[in-house]
Amino acid sequence: MRLLPKVFWIAAFLAATFCWMVLFQHGFTWQGFTRGAREEFSALVSLVNGSGKKVAPTPPSKSSPER
Repeated sequence: MRLLPKVFWIAAFLAATFCWMVLFQHGFTWQGFTRGAREEFSALVSLVNGSGKKVAPTPPSKSSPER
């Protein structure tokens, strides 16, 4: 019975780590988080399934031209 809380805390830690890393990689906006979470989750699922399908990240839009 003591195993159940440990499993819960490990799952909560993994979920919080996933969300935190998505926020840092894709920006602290709701749009960046939702788009990034979808991309990272699909990449994680393809990694676990072994399909080897890589998801190309979408480049951020630039408001000013490059020099």
